[in-house]
Amino acid sequence: MKNGIILSIVIPTKNRSGLLKTLLESIEKQKADEDVFEVLIIDNGSTDSTKDVAEEYRKRIKNCRYFYDARPGLHVGRNRGLKESRGELVGYLDDDVILFPHWIPTVLTAFDDKEVMHVGGSVVPYDMSLITREFMSEHAVKKGSYQFIYSISCFWEIGISEDDTRIHKTESGSFFGGNSVYRKSVLRACRGFHPDGMPDNLLMYRGDGETYVARFIREHKMKSMYYAQASVYHMIDVGRVSDSYIHYMYFRNGISGMYTCLRENGIKDGIKRIGNILSDIMCEGKITGRTQGELYLLFYYIFYKRIRQWVHKRDYF
Repeated sequence: MKNGIILSIVIPTKNRSGLLKTLLESIEKQKADEDVFEVLIIDNGSTDSTKDVAEEYRKRIKNCRYFYDARPGLHVGRNRGLKESRGELVGYLDDDVILFPHWIPTVLTAFDDKEVMHVGGSVVPYDMSLITREFMSEHAVKKGSYQFIYSISCFWEIGISEDDTRIHKTESGSFFGGNSVYRKSVLRACRGFHPDGMPDNLLMYRGDGETYVARFIREHKMKSMYYAQASVYHMIDVGRVSDSYIHYMYFRNGISGMYTCLRENGIKDGIKRIGNILSDIMCEGKITGRTQGELYLLFYYIFYKRIRQWVHKRDYF
């Protein structure tokens, strides 16, 4: 490429300037040629010192750029980052992660294989003391050599460390939007990201986010790889492992699941899903957070035309 930039690192953020600074510090410490990557900070309407942090790191990281876009929704930052990116590879990081020391060189090496369309690594809780045995028993799912805790957006390969050099094909379910890199051609082919994180008053506009991109890659049998060295730490705090927060996360996941159902199959399948929901309630003896989320979006979809139109938009650029 004429500008020399191969990798565009996109960081959507809002009102988490302290966490953002820690992430940018970990990028600055990467042993990588500054001419081949750029950092795009997409400010989704912050009112704290996010802009000041971005201005500081524009001076410290060679190709660091800042964009302000107050339209609500994580998809705004993700798709704006895609539009502004100059690299053929576009990586997405949550603003509350810390890169493993060789993250950038590992990602660049992984895409030397021209068949590779997606690369990711583990998303490891930064403070493992928060992950108690009881918490693991209730919320963790073991798949092969991986532990998944979807309620806190973490998964890791057992025995993961900063010296780990394991490489595998991507495990099913391990497309985590807070640490994923794609060929730009793939994101263009699937027409960008669906809605994801939304403010609480706009949750009826939530969609299935990066899960849709993962499904597109899987359905088209594209090559997706896991590199241990492309892992990150996730800076969760004690609030993220509370019962109330986890219930809220399951509620949001229920919205996303219903969005996928309605977008792909329409109202008939959405209504059919009610039977499964009632069965879930019978099994659980209560309405779970996920079930509440499914019913929440189904209600809005049935009674509000603007929600039906939103769910079926061609894309969300």
